[in-house]
Amino acid sequence: MHNLRVQRFAALLVTLSLTGMSVLQPAAAAIISTRAAIELGQRQARIDHINQVLARDEVRDMLVGMGVDPDDASSRINSLTDEELMALDQDMKNLPASGTGGLEVISIVAIVLIVLELLHVTNFFNEF
Repeated sequence: MHNLRVQRFAALLVTLSLTGMSVLQPAAAAIISTRAAIELGQRQARIDHINQVLARDEVRDMLVGMGVDPDDASSRINSLTDEELMALDQDMKNLPASGTGGLEVISIVAIVLIVLELLHVTNFFNEF
């Protein structure tokens, strides 16, 4: 009786193991160049910088005031192309470095709204 249970358990274990093997797929890996790794790092640095600016209370308040969800704007930043990210990040870096005043906040929000409009996420400029 005990031997029969062990055999059934072993048969069940082998069956489950063989069934699970069909689900496994080989991993695909590739070597990336140093240049590609650096570009990925630069992309992430640009995204982080833009998201830091969007996280400011003044910027979030202006986005909400204009009817743009700040979380949606932040998630759309991740879907920008490298060229769009570079242009947006460069525009933001060209803003004055002194404390965030009204003009700086308006400039940042305007840049974000233009990018969102170009991506057809919002129709903010069609309302005017």
